[in-house]
Amino acid sequence: MTDGFKPLPTAIEIAEESKDKEGVHPLASVEGTDWHHEFELIDPFIATRKELEDLWQTAPNRRAQDWLTGIMDTRKMYAVVTGSPF
Repeated sequence: MTDGFKPLPTAIEIAEESKDKEGVHPLASVEGTDWHHEFELIDPFIATRKELEDLWQTAPNRRAQDWLTGIMDTRKMYAVVTGSPF
């Protein structure tokens, strides 16, 4: 590339870099709670909007709420693009 911009890293390069970093899943902080056991019974990628909203409202901390917000936002975008209800 000769346009002066640094090329973007490939997915393989990103994966290699992430091996050296310590990562924690957003829901690690709620593992073992009653809320987490309830969450494990529901697949957030196919759950109804009501189920996700109920989980969001009862989430034990902000990090779990933020994670669910991301899932709900993604599902809303898919609904807009595909015309499928969410």
